[in-house]
This record gives sequence, structure tokens and C-alpha cells, in this order.
Amino acid sequence: MGRKQGPITANLTLSDIVYILTKVPAGKWLGVNVVLWGIATACTAAATNYTTLLVARIFLGICEAPVVPTLTLVSSQWYTKSEQGPRFAFWYCGLGIGQIVGGLLSFAFQHVTSLTFQSWKMMFVVLGCVTVVLGITTFFIIPDSPSTAKFLTEEEKSVIGQHVAQETTGAVGSGFKSKQLVDALTDPQLLLLCLMTILVSLYYNSMSFTVLTFTT
Repeated sequence: MGRKQGPITANLTLSDIVYILTKVPAGKWLGVNVVLWGIATACTAAATNYTTLLVARIFLGICEAPVVPTLTLVSSQWYTKSEQGPRFAFWYCGLGIGQIVGGLLSFAFQHVTSLTFQSWKMMFVVLGCVTVVLGITTFFIIPDSPSTAKFLTEEEKSVIGQHVAQETTGAVGSGFKSKQLVDALTDPQLLLLCLMTILVSLYYNSMSFTVLTFTT
């Protein structure tokens, strides 16, 4: 039941999501995907066999895939490149925190007894509903860009715009330029980040299969 990204979510992240992010409001897109993520999580409780579980996991991966790229885009609109690293690290820590809290919640739900509803199904429904609420909150709270942030004054918007203008990280464009894609794919930092993600995924999945082998 752990979070895994297969070929479908990987391809979606590399192509479709990048294109979509240039066409839709980033904050709204993030909120919608978090809501769909929660719905997919709750629907996992309806799985009755391997096929239905696989379908639920595929939709879960599709809804989860846009979250990190969108968070990256939103963060880059507010900070310069030198300031983005600590901010990325801060929200990326949510992955590790989620694993820790998720393990504790899983342990807690295993001690919930019900004659009509299995404990693991109850866990997915509850966490899915919580995620939906967070997604709705995100939709209305997270601004699409600094220029649309209702909690900022016009002067503050101008200050942020001037701050990031030196690197054009806060600029919002609706078009797609092939040169930008080439620059991204040849960026050493991006390549190292991809390598880090692959290595972490290999370790995580290997440990999952190892634990499953010893427990069965």
C-alpha cells in the first residue's frame, strides 16, 4: 500500500503535467489534484481483489503525480534560485513526515474493531476525507502567483516582483518554449535531483519487498 510511481505516473510527470502547468492557474490546479488524490485514496477501500486494487493505485498515482511539480512551480514564483533550495527542502520533508505519521496511523487503525468495516478500509476512507478537506482549503488559500495573492498589498506585490525579477523566477507565462525544456533537461541540479529520487525509490521499494518476503 506504499506510495509508488510507475511508468504511467513518470511519463505523466515528464510531459503532460509540464504542459498543463503552463495553461492553468497553479494554485487551483494543486487544490484540484489534492482533492482528486483524496477521493482516489478513499476509493481504495472499495478494492476487493488485485485488479481493483491496481486500478485504484493507478488513479492514485495519476492524481499524486502533479503535486510535486506544482509545488515546485508555486515556490519558484516567490523566491529566487538561491532561496528556493531551503523552501523545497521544507515541504519535501513532508514525504518523510508522512511516512512516520502514516505508520503510526496504520498501527492505530489496526486496533480499531468493527463488525461491518475492516480497519484498513476505515483508514483509507478517513485519510481520503481529510485529504479532500485539505485540497479544498488549498484551492481557496494558495494563490496562483504573487500578483493574485489577496493577502498582499499592491506595494508588497511590487516588492516581491522586483525581488524575483532579476532571475525571472516569478514571471508567469502561458506558452511553452522548447528551449526551456532543453535547459531543464540539461540542468545539473535537475539531473542530480532525478538521480536522488531514483535511488531513494529503489531503496524504498527494495526494503518493502524485503519486508514482505520475510513476513510472508
